[in-house]
Amino acid sequence: MKSMSVRDMKAHWSEVEAQVRAGETIEVLNRGKPSVRIVPAAPRIITDWDDHLATAIPGSGQTAEEIVAADRKGRW
Repeated sequence: MKSMSVRDMKAHWSEVEAQVRAGETIEVLNRGKPSVRIVPAAPRIITDWDDHLATAIPGSGQTAEEIVAADRKGRW
């Protein structure tokens, strides 16, 4: 893990960002004491869930439209 001052981080932000994007962790020091740790972002996990409403009510066997219609009970 690398360490640098706030001043150096501000002055060389594009280099810091590139290093973090490459997987490096950087600790930022404020007046010689650790204040912040910059770590790479974890990749987002996108869930592929085709018909979430139909599977939200287990065992119903109904389509999404039927579930919504039954919930509304003629209100609309």
